[in-house]
Formats: sequence, structure tokens, C-alpha cells
Amino acid sequence: MSSIDIRGSWGDELKGRRIALCITSSVSCYRAPDIARLLIRHGADVIPVMTRNAARLISPEIMRWATGNDPILEITGRIEHVALTESEGKVDLVLIAPATANTIAKIASGIADSPVTLLASCALGAGIPIIIVPAAHDTMLFNPLFTRSVRMLRDAGIKVVEPVMEERKAKLRPPEEILEVVIETLMPKPLQGRRFIVTAGPTRENIDDVRFITNASSGKMGIEIARYLKRLGAEVTLIHGPTGEKIPRGVNAISITSADEMASKLLEETQRNRPDAVFAAAAITDYKPSERTPGKIDSRSQESITIRLVRTSKAIQLVREAIPEVDIIAFRAVYGPLEDPLAEFRRLQSEAGVMMIVINDISREDVGFGSDLNEVTIVTQSLKILKTGTRPKKEIARIVVDTYLEEKAKVSA
Repeated sequence: MSSIDIRGSWGDELKGRRIALCITSSVSCYRAPDIARLLIRHGADVIPVMTRNAARLISPEIMRWATGNDPILEITGRIEHVALTESEGKVDLVLIAPATANTIAKIASGIADSPVTLLASCALGAGIPIIIVPAAHDTMLFNPLFTRSVRMLRDAGIKVVEPVMEERKAKLRPPEEILEVVIETLMPKPLQGRRFIVTAGPTRENIDDVRFITNASSGKMGIEIARYLKRLGAEVTLIHGPTGEKIPRGVNAISITSADEMASKLLEETQRNRPDAVFAAAAITDYKPSERTPGKIDSRSQESITIRLVRTSKAIQLVREAIPEVDIIAFRAVYGPLEDPLAEFRRLQSEAGVMMIVINDISREDVGFGSDLNEVTIVTQSLKILKTGTRPKKEIARIVVDTYLEEKAKVSA
């Protein structure tokens, strides 16, 4: 498929953004088409810029196919470096991925002898954000002259993404992680200096040392909320139960297992950080065994067992009692359609003083637990009711956070 056909197919975070993807002669340059296509799938227009040696490792025709734009391989009388940094068609960001140690040292020294280093030099002067993603052998990475070059780049305001250390090589970060850094860099930062706590995932309650009670929550919803808050510049603490989902870079992640641990850690972090709000998206187990049997219950000697369950503590009620001023956004999983979401909001407002609730129907197999999709009903303290329809969870997260911010602005006005 052409770049036009796929643009924005996975998201609109980079819609209207022009990105210069600079490619240098690391073997990792084979990942460049994947990086380009991922940026395009999130809405970007990508212009490839290649060093001469990079063009020997990966065909410029591949990059032309991947981006739909002619690769810049040399500086000509059309002064491409000026067009990309000063004209109406200038780029919003320069991404150098992969970046060799040679290119990094040259940029740090002010040398502009290739299309990539010249563009970086002009972008620095024009105040255009630059992200550098190194890839090299570990002996080069730990060279004190190289580390000095990286320090100089950071001091100049360039963002350097740490490589992945494997097999004595500093390998290029996965395209998905590079994408996240790009999106976070280009997004406005209205929440700079503000703190938030998000809970996510299931909790587990042990029957014995082997068996436990839990639910089917994956943690995706809470993780997407944490990701979006981080993109907006917030300081985010994510308290999560057992999950196989990847935690966003830059988020302070705290892993817990049980409902009691969740309540204890949430209370501790809320008292310590004094956040603006708590997004309580975790699917905390409502009941736990009254006693935990040491070891493993022997199924050969017992045909049946009886387990007495008792209620777990309500984490958001503890938070409300301890810190009355914090905003609480509660998530409520219901089984089957909820006829009166307003009544549910009033109940939770009475119990825990919530500012907003997010209700989802977990009886549906196509959304909710474990799915990348969700459909929620949001009720705010101004009695606004918003039905999202079925959407990817990352879009639901954006709607939830934006609705909270709108509600907060009403209260503060």
C-alpha cells in the first residue's frame, strides 16, 4: 500500500506533522522503512534524508516507496537543508534513526558535511526539535569521547534515546518506542508540572501458595491513560497489578499483586505525591479468601473444598478519607447495560466523593477485558453524560482525560 493509503490508519497523533527521518550507515538502517511507515500510520508526512554510506546499505528506492517522498541524498542548489528548516514546508521534527557514533560526534562538533549533519545543524539554529537514536558496538558506546558528545547534544536540547544493550551491541530501540518519543516530543504539554496517579490491571487473592482468585483485566485501559497523561507533560505514577502489557517509558511504575497491596500503595503514593487526580482504572478484586492455606492444597486427598470469601477494602474510599482535595475518576465495570448511569454516579459520589465515573459493560465479548477496544459511558459531577461508542482504548483514554480536564476547568473557573 502507498503511504497515502496508510496515513493515519493507526492514529492521528501526528496528523499534519512533517518529520525528516535521517538515516546513517548503521546496519540498523534496515529498520528505517518500518519506522517511516509507523510514523505515517499515525498521520505524519515523512521526508527521508540519507548519508551516502546509508544509501549503500539500504536502497533510496525503498525509502521512496516507504514514504512517498524523494529521499534527500545530497545537498544541491535547491538548498534542501534550508527548505526543510526555514520555508513554509519546514519540518516539525528531525529524527535521526539510526544514528552512528560518527554522525553523533560530528553533530556535537558542529561539523555539517553530509545531508544529515547539515540538516541537524540548521534545525538546531531554527529551534526545530531533534531526536537522535544511536546504534553502535558497546566499545564505541562507552568511549569517553562518545559519551562527551552525547552529553553535549543533550546540553544543546537534543533528545537522545538510549539504545537497547544486547549481544555487546547498542541496538536501535524498537520502532514503537521511537514512535512514542516522537509523539511525546511533538504534543503540547498543558500538564507540565502536574502529578497524576493511575491504577491498572487486575489484582490476585491467594487461596494457597499456588492458586489464586483474579479477573480477566489486562490493564490496557489504565496503561493508555498513563501514556496519554505522560504525553501531555504530566508526572505519572502507575500502580498496576499483574499484566503482560508494556509499561510506557518515563512513567513511574509500581507493581502490586493483591487488593490490599493496591489500597496500601495507592494511599501511600497519594499522600506522598499529592496528585491532582487519581484515575482508578484497576479491576480490583472485590473478595478474597478469609484465610490463605500455606503450601498447596492436595487435590488427591480432598474431593471438595469450601472457601469463605470476605470483601476487600475499597481503595478510593481510603484515598478520599485521607486526602479530601484530590480528584477521583472512578471506573465501574458492570455486567450488562446500565439503565441509569446518573444514579450510579451519585452512588459513587456519595461513597467516595468521585468527580467522574467511567462505566463499561464487561458482558460484551468485543470490548472491555483483554480487548484493544472499549465502549464507555462517562458521567461528570456537572451531570454531563458522554457515550463514546466503540473505539480503541487509546482513544477512550484520550476522551476520558480530556473530559476530566474540561470538567476541572469548569470547577476552577
